[in-house]
Amino acid sequence: MSFSEMAEKATQSLAGWFVVTFAGGGLWVVRRVFTNQKQIEMLQREIEMRDGRREEDRQMMLDIRSDVKELRRDISQKG
Repeated sequence: MSFSEMAEKATQSLAGWFVVTFAGGGLWVVRRVFTNQKQIEMLQREIEMRDGRREEDRQMMLDIRSDVKELRRDISQKG
């Protein structure tokens, strides 16, 4: 095998590796983008759920405050 034949095989091999590496990198990027999009959607749903819970908690606190005010008024009227 001559040097030129060995150089040609090495060039073909390197070109093949570049193609495979580029294709693999492209697939990794696409997979990463879709994975990130799913994670973003999950986080958005979680944020919406937390906002709903927070609003419920605020409403409960307002109810508790009004109940405490009523109790104080009742106690002060009896005393």
